[in-house]
Amino acid sequence: MILIISVDNDTIADEICTWLSYQNKQFVRLSENQHINKVCFDFKNNIFKISIGAIEYELGDFTSVFYRNGGIYYETIPGDIDSILVDFYNSELKSISEFIYYYFRVNGVRIFGNLLTKEVNKLEVLFLAKSLGLKIPDTYILSEMNDLKQIDMSQAYITKAISEMKPIIVEYGLYLNYTHELDVNNIHNKKENIIPSLIQRKIHCLYEIRVFFFEKQVWAIATFDFSGSVDIRNIKEKDKRYLPLILPPELKKKILILAKKLALKCGTVDLLKSDEEYYFLEVNPLGQFHQVSYYGNYQIEKHIADLL
Repeated sequence: MILIISVDNDTIADEICTWLSYQNKQFVRLSENQHINKVCFDFKNNIFKISIGAIEYELGDFTSVFYRNGGIYYETIPGDIDSILVDFYNSELKSISEFIYYYFRVNGVRIFGNLLTKEVNKLEVLFLAKSLGLKIPDTYILSEMNDLKQIDMSQAYITKAISEMKPIIVEYGLYLNYTHELDVNNIHNKKENIIPSLIQRKIHCLYEIRVFFFEKQVWAIATFDFSGSVDIRNIKEKDKRYLPLILPPELKKKILILAKKLALKCGTVDLLKSDEEYYFLEVNPLGQFHQVSYYGNYQIEKHIADLL
């Protein structure tokens, strides 16, 4: 039996489930609307059961797990409950989830995806990537405008979030902290302090590269941008072109070493290709790889289903 853990409406998980059905493999998918509604753990007799809907499963029945995103969801408490009790209830459920993960790990269940490592620190990743010989853009974390004088003012720079991007809602406005170009010549003489901010030299690239790695396999596509935007998420689909790409063996090797040191079993990597260099930008443990699979014609979802 295969266990798929994902959020609802995840098209990648949908595609993997379609391949599993085609291959006649038994699987169950956990999500917000397909949650655990009963737990029965008998430590004396070593029996550990969960119920999803009307069907009961023993944890020992699962031979492989694919973690895509989200988490293990449980039935919510009915009625109007005090927030302190809700926090306690969620804390209890968190301990149960952690035990389920532990049970899978110590009983030799094949675990695919980043079940145990769901987040990484961008600054740690940049530091590690540079130590492995990956080229990164000149990067600074600054909290005082005066410190801008230490960077080369003749270059162009961008700024982006140090942590993960989070939507900010103010009244009726939605603000997304995408990557933006920074006019350092306009702000370096200002006296105000700022929150610690990430500033990187803008790389004038030929194309952007989206890489997806899964276990020891690596796939990549090149994205050509005809809009001039500094953040590919802001670009309309009609302004982009894609081509499958074969990475240099040494670059592929460094990406896999980076993944191993970060304890990542899969993830997406963003790179930039200039005239002479490949620049590493970041790695996302839960990154979208549908474009890589579709435009590269790699059928990555089938590859994952084959392994489960």
